[in-house]
Amino acid sequence: MVFDDDVWDTDPAALERAVRSASLELPQVIGTVARRHLHSGRRESLHETRLPTWRTLQTIDEHAFENPGFVARHDEAVRAMFVRFGNSRLAGADLDSVLDWRHDDDDLPVVYLLVRALAEGSATPPID
Repeated sequence: MVFDDDVWDTDPAALERAVRSASLELPQVIGTVARRHLHSGRRESLHETRLPTWRTLQTIDEHAFENPGFVARHDEAVRAMFVRFGNSRLAGADLDSVLDWRHDDDDLPVVYLLVRALAEGSATPPID
């Protein structure tokens, strides 16, 4: 579904529906990508995997937001509303160091929040 920018100004309900739809799909996309990048090939739960690095998180972010299905279903303006790893203050971390799950503020990238929720065993990670 592709929306003209003028639609967002005239129909905020359409924007809200579009963002909600993307918010519901994004945890599934990120979860699928995260499992592929964090597991060592064995069937195991996410919290039994090796500790991810910031570079792994960056890769998960890139692959999730480049997912052809996700891109086709959600307008670029809607996808741009999510805080991405590369646009966050976390991108300045040493990419080869192990992730620090103790960050807790309003401007965290969605991939950080979702992968952390998966690692902690949350069934439905929050997206706001």
